Amino acid sequence: MLSRCFLPLLFCFCFAAAKSQPGKTAKADSPKTAKTKQYTEPVFNYHITPPAKWSMYDTVLNGLRIRILKAPKSLSSDNPIVNVLIANMEGKNIDEFTASNIKYLKTNMAGISILKKGSIDTLHNGQWFTYTKMQNGVLREMINYIIPVNGLAYMITCGTNPGTLKKYRPVFDKIAKSFKA
Repeated sequence: MLSRCFLPLLFCFCFAAAKSQPGKTAKADSPKTAKTKQYTEPVFNYHITPPAKWSMYDTVLNGLRIRILKAPKSLSSDNPIVNVLIANMEGKNIDEFTASNIKYLKTNMAGISILKKGSIDTLHNGQWFTYTKMQNGVLREMINYIIPVNGLAYMITCGTNPGTLKKYRPVFDKIAKSFKA
């Protein structure tokens, strides 16, 4: 039941601030960055390494802690953003949990189109799926990584403006693969 509370936030709240900014062009920064800094989530004790120059902040909404990684302003034309949320897997294995998340999206969120799904090679053998969604009247391309650890699902959701997910996929994969619990 607890994971059901997380899902609407995962797919709606964390990208509610994501808005298309047409006309702006990324100049100085590219999706590939050199230096990185590791951040630790104090309560759930996980590590994730965002690209250099990306900002990171934690927030709480309705008692749920969410970590947000935001790209520098120079990438604002693509508006890449990442959030990390933790949910109880309610005794489900990774296949069941991922399937229930996809079913929830299709059932409860208008404008969702699931595109592809697969596995991500991490210490914890997670899964991912890509999808598109309308958010505040703006189409977003998304990828959700689900990494299971000790009955918890660490959900790393990444989004970007239309036509740029392929460009940012290596960056998003690197962020997800940096996850350690």
